[in-house]
This record gives sequence, structure tokens and C-alpha cells, in this order.
Amino acid sequence: MAQLIITGSLKSLTNGVVEFNIQAKNVHQLVGELKQICPSLAPLVESEGFAVAIDGEIYQDILFAPIGEDSEIHLIPPIGAG
Repeated sequence: MAQLIITGSLKSLTNGVVEFNIQAKNVHQLVGELKQICPSLAPLVESEGFAVAIDGEIYQDILFAPIGEDSEIHLIPPIGAG
């Protein structure tokens, strides 16, 4: 199964859980799984400016980015400029 790794401020939305095993084949399916296992993360992943790193490659147009069976996935919230 692929692993979703939660880091940084996103951990506050998962009650400190930092790793989820997922079966999704693309990010669209990942959002569906998140609605079940961690509903607070799902709308963030769908929001503008959010990115997903899959096996070290960052995707911004993400809904149909492929996820392999053994992929490692990181959620990347928008980074504000200051």
C-alpha cells in the first residue's frame, strides 16, 4: 500500500497521526479515502494552491496524478510570501 505522510502544521488536523496506508490509484481517489479516514484534510487537498508530492515529484494539477502501490505521498500546503 502507498503511504501518506503528514508533516508540519497538518498534523494538528490528524490528531498527531503522521502516517496513513492508502489504496488510492490517483489523488482524486486519495481525496475520497481522506473523506473517510481524516475528513478535515480532504477539502484542503482539493483547494487551490495545494500540492502533493508523490515519490519526490511535486504535482500542483493534482487530481489525476498517479499513485503507485508503494508510493510515498506528502501533502504540501500553499506557502505564503512575506
